[in-house]
Amino acid sequence: MTPAGRQKLAEERLRKLVAYARQNSPYYSNLYKGLPEKWELSDLPPVNKPDLMASFDQWLTDRSVSEEETALFIGDKSNMGKCMNGRYLVFTTSGSTGFPLTVLYDKTCMNISSALSVIRSYARKEDLAAFIMNGKRTASVFAEGFYLGSGSIAYQLRRMPWKKGLMKNLDVRMPITDMVEQLNRFLPVMLGGYPSGLELLAEEQEAGRLHIAPTVIMTGGELLRDDVREKLTKAFGGFVQTNYSCTEGGIMCHECVNRHLHLNEEWIMIEAVDEENRPVPDGTMSAKILLTNLANKVQPFIRYEVTDRIVMHHETCGCGCQAPWLEIEGRRDDILQFEEGVRIQPLAVYAQLKEVPGLKRFQLVQKERNLLELRILAGDPRTVYQKAERILQDFFMTNGVRVAIIAGEELPQIHPKSGKFKHVVGLK
Repeated sequence: MTPAGRQKLAEERLRKLVAYARQNSPYYSNLYKGLPEKWELSDLPPVNKPDLMASFDQWLTDRSVSEEETALFIGDKSNMGKCMNGRYLVFTTSGSTGFPLTVLYDKTCMNISSALSVIRSYARKEDLAAFIMNGKRTASVFAEGFYLGSGSIAYQLRRMPWKKGLMKNLDVRMPITDMVEQLNRFLPVMLGGYPSGLELLAEEQEAGRLHIAPTVIMTGGELLRDDVREKLTKAFGGFVQTNYSCTEGGIMCHECVNRHLHLNEEWIMIEAVDEENRPVPDGTMSAKILLTNLANKVQPFIRYEVTDRIVMHHETCGCGCQAPWLEIEGRRDDILQFEEGVRIQPLAVYAQLKEVPGLKRFQLVQKERNLLELRILAGDPRTVYQKAERILQDFFMTNGVRVAIIAGEELPQIHPKSGKFKHVVGLK
C-alpha cells in the first residue's frame, strides 16, 4: 500500500475502535461524552496507567470479565499460554515505570501481533531464508511468566505442540551454566532475548563454553547499544537486530538494515509529545509518547501515555520502507558484577522481585561489589522487605554469589538529571 493508503486504513480502524469503545466500555463512554461529532485524534483525551488501573472493570469492553478474575488466573502459573475463558490471553507488563498492568488480548489481537512479528521481523530476506533452511529452531532468553515474550511462546506451544522441538524459552533467572548447557544441546538458528542477557551469553561464547551459530539474533525489551550489537555480531556471527514492542501495543516497530525502527502504522499510532501532551516536531526528543493500538478491542489503548522518549522521523529511509521511523531512548538498567566474577542481568533480578506480594516498586543499588541496598515501596515495608531479601539471597546463592543486602532508608529514586527510573543500579 502507499503511505496515504496505510494512513487512510489506520484512520478507518481508529474510528471503528473509538465507536466500539464508546458503546462497550463504560470508562470510554464517560470519557468521550463531550466529543464533537467530527473529531480528530487530538480531540481524544489522553489516558494513563494509574487511571485505567483504577477503573479496570469499567475499561474492558467485555462486561463479563473482571480484574478479580484475571488476578486469580495469572496467580496460577499453570495457566501460562492458556486462554482465560477460552477467549483471552492474559499478560502482565514488565512494570518498567514501577507499576505493572494486566493486559488482555483476544485471538484476533494475538494473531495480528504474531503476524507483524513474523512478516516484518527480519531486516534482510536472506536471514529469513537461512532461518528456514537451517531448521527454524528458535531459542529465547526472557523472564518466564505472563509477559508478552515468554507468554506468547507458551501460547504457540499449546496451540502447536509439535513445535516443542523448534521453540524454547530459557528463564533469565536460570544460572548461566545451565543456560549454556541447554543452548549447546538445542543449537538455535535464531537467538532472542534482552540485550543485557545476550551480552552475557556472548562472553560465554567468546570463552569457548558456548558453541552456537545462530543465523540471526533478535533483541528486545531493552535498548540495544551499538557496542553491544557489535559484541553480539563478533561472538555469534549472525545478523543482529532489534524491535520496539510493549505489552500494551504488541510489535510496534520493526528494524530495517539502516537500524531505523519503522512504525507498523496501519495497526499502531504513536504520537511524540511533550509533558503537556503537545506534539513535538520531527527530529526532537519527546518527553513521552501517546500510543493507540488499533488491534485491541477488548481492552482499548487509545492515546495511552507511555514514558518512552523518542525522536520521530518522516523523511525517506534508504531501505525502501516508506513507513515513518523513530529512535528510542530505551531502558538502561545495569548489569551487576560481583567479586566472584559472576555477572547478573538486570531483568533476571526484576523477574525475582516481581513475585513478591505487596511489592509496588523496588530499586536495587549496588553499593560495593557484594553489598546491595534494596529500596522498596510497599504497604507493609518490613514484611515485604523480609520476603524480598530472602528471595534475592536464594537467587544469588543459586548463581554462586554471596551478598549482603541492606534495607534502603530512601524510597526508589528517579535519576535527578534524566528523570528516568532504573530498577537495578550497578557500580560505575
